[in-house]
Amino acid sequence: MKKIISVLVAFIVLIFVALVVYVLHATRDRHPRYALDLNLPLEGQPRTPLQVGLAKAAITPQLPDTWVDVDSNAAYEPDKGDTFVDGNNNGKFDVFWLAGFGNKRAANGVHDDIWARVIVWDDGATCIALASLDAIGLFHDDVITIREMVRENYPDIDHVFVTATHCHEVPDLMGMWGESEFKSGVNKAYLVYVQEQTVRAIGQAYVNRQPAILKIAQIDSVEKDLIEDSRPPWVYDDGIRMMRIEHAQTGDHLGILLNYGCHPETLGSRNLLITADYLHYWLDGLERGIYYDGENKRAGLGGTAIYVQGAVGGLMTAMGCETTDPWLDKTFGARERTFAKARAQGYRLADKVLDKMAENNWHIIEQPQITLRAKTFDFRLQNKIFLLGSIVGVFDRGFKRLKYIRSEVNLLTIGPAWFLTLPGEINPELLNGGIEAPVGRDYAIEPVEVPPIRQLMRGDINFAIGLANDEVGYIMPKTHWDVEPPFTYGAKEGMYGEVNSLGPEAGPELYAQVKALIE
Repeated sequence: MKKIISVLVAFIVLIFVALVVYVLHATRDRHPRYALDLNLPLEGQPRTPLQVGLAKAAITPQLPDTWVDVDSNAAYEPDKGDTFVDGNNNGKFDVFWLAGFGNKRAANGVHDDIWARVIVWDDGATCIALASLDAIGLFHDDVITIREMVRENYPDIDHVFVTATHCHEVPDLMGMWGESEFKSGVNKAYLVYVQEQTVRAIGQAYVNRQPAILKIAQIDSVEKDLIEDSRPPWVYDDGIRMMRIEHAQTGDHLGILLNYGCHPETLGSRNLLITADYLHYWLDGLERGIYYDGENKRAGLGGTAIYVQGAVGGLMTAMGCETTDPWLDKTFGARERTFAKARAQGYRLADKVLDKMAENNWHIIEQPQITLRAKTFDFRLQNKIFLLGSIVGVFDRGFKRLKYIRSEVNLLTIGPAWFLTLPGEINPELLNGGIEAPVGRDYAIEPVEVPPIRQLMRGDINFAIGLANDEVGYIMPKTHWDVEPPFTYGAKEGMYGEVNSLGPEAGPELYAQVKALIE
């Protein structure tokens, strides 16, 4: 009997040790020695006239297989009769799970290409690359992998930003939109392909550098049939901040960089085609022109258009708007989820930018010089669901002592143009002001993240890039945190956002890091 008990105890101890080892391995820091504390340019580095390069590389996956949705519920459920068409005859469903809404949403085709779009600025002393991917988001660990690949192949590039447009109709690169809540949705081969294509685009942009003139401007806001705020208080990041790039000798248009805050999710959860949503029409409208049934309604600019996401927390979306298409003289309903509606939204935004391009009030940056400050820091991990997701294999990102995650902030200045990178979906109230202390809030404190971040910035045009170098979920003011009744603004239940946030300290922690970086 004693021998049986001893064996049983030994077995239990062995299982416990194995479980501990598994958890520690699953949550390990993937880059334990990685840290940034950059202050560029280095002393004594000579500057040369600015050169800028642009490029893009498709990151559209090949879909060998399609599937039959027998009950038209946009969820691949073979136990309910859904079947796949084995296009490459390998006997398995080569699936790409679409990110952004629910689980089981398997891609069933491609509507338009998705891209890694890159700009490289080089003033001789400092060379910076910014890559914007049509992706739901990338974890910091994957960004580090891209940086290591760039360093190996293009060592003269000093630093790389990688940001995501947060499209909701593209393959999952984070994990939480797979076959179920407990299975990762990431196709690892596709993730490697995206990384390789991003590095390829960065390298091509570096090779494409030409003497350039930079001009900056902004559109203060857009019409409210193009964007809505779905959570009070009603604060937007709907200004369009722009940098246009022209050849220094010829004046030819090389490209334009756009910064605006709105979810690309107009097609909604029923769409099964890979697409960049309204961003496809916006950027294509600027590059090629605005087209209806093959007829050109307005000429494009040529060159390369790049979009970087702004403050989308809270949540900024165009999905529920009643959007008017002036070329069709038609208004699409709030519940309509069609490509025609996404086209109207994208072309309307392109039209506004083209109007602005025709004006002569752009600020020319004279003899621009580049400075960069970049720093990693640790967020406190208060959302245990995120930790559990890593343990069960849904997420592939590292943690530190099971309590923290490494992230980063960057401040890039190019003359009077300031670029701040923010690692997630930040609420516009943190960025632009309007933080409130509503009745029913979980923390009986006054707003702590004041003054707003853009007020701290001192550029003529202040670009704020969300989902940059990491995706940590929603980042909201602490006084807006609301998971316990009574709920704020008279709501009968808690609002969406907190479940996909690191926790109530994420806002104050990020604000403190940004403030220190700027100061």
